[in-house]
Amino acid sequence: MLREAKTIIGKIDPYLPSDLNIPSRITSAFIELNDLANEIERLEQDTEADPDRLEKINNRLDNLYSLIQKHRLKDLDELIVKKAEIENTIKSIVTGDERLTELSEILKTSTESLSALVEEMSEKRKSVLPEIESRITDLLKQLGIPNARFGIALSRTKDFTSSGTDTADFLFSANKQTDPENIARIASGGELSRVMLSLKSLLTKRKNLPTIIFDEIDSGVSGEIADKVGQILSGMGKYMQVVNITHLPQVASRGTVHYHVYKEDTGDSTITRIKLLSPGERIREVARLLSGSEVTETAMRNAKELIKAGSR
Repeated sequence: MLREAKTIIGKIDPYLPSDLNIPSRITSAFIELNDLANEIERLEQDTEADPDRLEKINNRLDNLYSLIQKHRLKDLDELIVKKAEIENTIKSIVTGDERLTELSEILKTSTESLSALVEEMSEKRKSVLPEIESRITDLLKQLGIPNARFGIALSRTKDFTSSGTDTADFLFSANKQTDPENIARIASGGELSRVMLSLKSLLTKRKNLPTIIFDEIDSGVSGEIADKVGQILSGMGKYMQVVNITHLPQVASRGTVHYHVYKEDTGDSTITRIKLLSPGERIREVARLLSGSEVTETAMRNAKELIKAGSR
């Protein structure tokens, strides 16, 4: 067909645009196709038909496609990954008993080690309980609970925890005739605040906390007890920064720095502000806490005495 086309084009070539080079292009295509035909013929001669091998390959392909569909996979790469997973599962089943024995030994050794550690921790806790109970009880008596009794009961948990196997239950009683019970059930708000303050005071020297914040830890106390609360807070301030929100002049006068928190109405909104008080402003604020909204000369004198006493 190319030869026939070449002959026909040759007859009308003078009438065709010269820049198309149609005859030479047909010749090139003829040569290229002739080369391809020769190469394919050589490949055919070198290829030996093997029906048995062809059947095996087709069967293997059918098996692969069936497995891909069975395991709901996308392609052969995912099938290879799935094969490795199944092999690992079979391997783990085959060696399961040995691995289980190995893990059991590791678990036994670790459990024995942990048991020894938690037992040591528990003994150390028990050894310091009397001192802690005595010191907390003394602090509570100083804070106006003369019949206070404080105790800590340790009980064991079933499982290991990050702090061992001990659970601490804080016990408290403010009356002679009442045995100490769980502090959450028996203590009033004021008593709970004082117990918390005593515990925090005891922990201050032991824990390297940079700052501790109390929100009206002195609620429910007044007079001499309030002054004692102020002394305890001031003592804690020697080891860390203590921030205390209070409405008691005895406590406020013990601080080294005094901020006044107040609300300011601006248009349709209320804004909470905080102000660092100067020495004079501080005296007036402590006096206001003493006398109420109307600050008297007596209250000012008492405020000066309180602040002077607190700075000693």
